Amino acid sequence: MKSLKKKLWALLLCAAVLTTTAACGGKEADVQGTPTAQVTPAQEATPTPEAKPTAEATPVPQDGPYSVTLPDGTVLELAGIPQRILSMGPNITDTLFELGAGERVVGRTDYCDRPAQVADIPSVGTIFNPDVEAILALEPDLVIGSAHFSEETEKQLTDLGIKVAVLYDSENMEGVYDIIRALGELVGLKEAGDALAERTQKAMEDTVAKYAGAQYEDFEAPSVYYVVGYGEYGDYTAGGATFIGQLLTAAGGKNVAQDVQGWVIDHESLMEADPQIIVIGEGMAADFCAAPGYGELSAVKNNMVIELDTYHLLDRQGYMNAEIFVQLAELFHTATVQ
Repeated sequence: MKSLKKKLWALLLCAAVLTTTAACGGKEADVQGTPTAQVTPAQEATPTPEAKPTAEATPVPQDGPYSVTLPDGTVLELAGIPQRILSMGPNITDTLFELGAGERVVGRTDYCDRPAQVADIPSVGTIFNPDVEAILALEPDLVIGSAHFSEETEKQLTDLGIKVAVLYDSENMEGVYDIIRALGELVGLKEAGDALAERTQKAMEDTVAKYAGAQYEDFEAPSVYYVVGYGEYGDYTAGGATFIGQLLTAAGGKNVAQDVQGWVIDHESLMEADPQIIVIGEGMAADFCAAPGYGELSAVKNNMVIELDTYHLLDRQGYMNAEIFVQLAELFHTATVQ
């Protein structure tokens, strides 16, 4: 199935205005991610995360030993503020640069593709099976993992005396803010981490508040389905207990996979739920609509299979989630659905 391999890293974890497309009918979507042929523009501006340039890296003092309590309760003891950081998750890499620690990132994974300058940073391979020898050659004083960073690799590195922190919380939207704060604290930029977490949370809360007004008092949440994977390998989506599932609901959608535990939904349940809106990653909609077994869905028939940059903004748990949250909220509240 096309794009499944690219999406698999997100199956179990499951921000910039982005170009989106309402596929299957060939209609162009506007810059906010809603199809122009079917969505009534909101009567007031949609709140977006406060625009801020990526922070400039600043000299980091050697302050001596300190400890950080990670979101899962693990206490990590560090000899000093890390100067050579290896990022084992694309969300980690992106956030490190946003915090101003990009110049200290000495290694990354094949999936780390933002910001553009990471292309000059050596890769140690995949998230699932990194090259441990390549990691050691980079001499990191801190390795930071995210989704799918294996316990085996963590143990290998820890046994070799390398400090490892794993930041991931697939079950809670609040985990997004906790990860940002912990990351800032880990790299000696606590104030920047706290500020970025606050900015991310405020963007989401402002969006919720916008659609809680009298203008939307008659709003009925459209039924929504998020495509992670589809076709011969099965149907994958975000269940209600995942952070993506919670984000869909908070944005105003009625997640048809609300009762799903984890990331797998049986095809019959999807067809029976018959969602009004389907959200899918860029470049996937046409194939999804043409794939056997999906053509009878109302969202497909009504050209409401909407492409968004889910690969960068939704699947990766971090500050980027605020951007797609704004887009989803506007889509759910202004789309004309049947």
